[in-house]
Amino acid sequence: MLSLSNILIDGLLLSALLSVLIFASLRANARLWLQDYPAPLRALVPPLSADEKRSQRLLTLVFLALVIGTLVFSVARLRAENGGTLPFLTAWAHIALVFNFFNLWDAVVIDYLVLTLMQPKFVILPGTEGHAALYNSLFHDWRLHVGNYLKGVIISTVLSLPLAFVAVL
Repeated sequence: MLSLSNILIDGLLLSALLSVLIFASLRANARLWLQDYPAPLRALVPPLSADEKRSQRLLTLVFLALVIGTLVFSVARLRAENGGTLPFLTAWAHIALVFNFFNLWDAVVIDYLVLTLMQPKFVILPGTEGHAALYNSLFHDWRLHVGNYLKGVIISTVLSLPLAFVAVL
């Protein structure tokens, strides 16, 4: 049986862990997230260096480890609460909902509240400091944020399928 409280708690846990990683890495080097910036901003800066590419790959591995680790923990807890058994559809729905909790958190808290409204200096790509109007026009584009959120819904829901399959083995 699904547990709304587990989904909320584990969604918050995943969101907190990934938020720390995202903001720490943005502060260390915003260019590590270059692929997530709108194309007009990416065009203003040089491509990633070899060192930045290595750092970006490491960041991706840590990101994936946090996602998978949190979801494994979450499913294990749900399985224990269900007497050691977990039907596939329950596992899939649980994983998809926890994953999509983070997707919503990313859209509302990270992208909208922090990147769009607060726009701290550490998210400004080096070399684009004089383009505040461009940042404002791009980051305030609702189509961009809604489109990214909807892509995230599809990706997280589909990626939940193999994770649920493994979870019920």
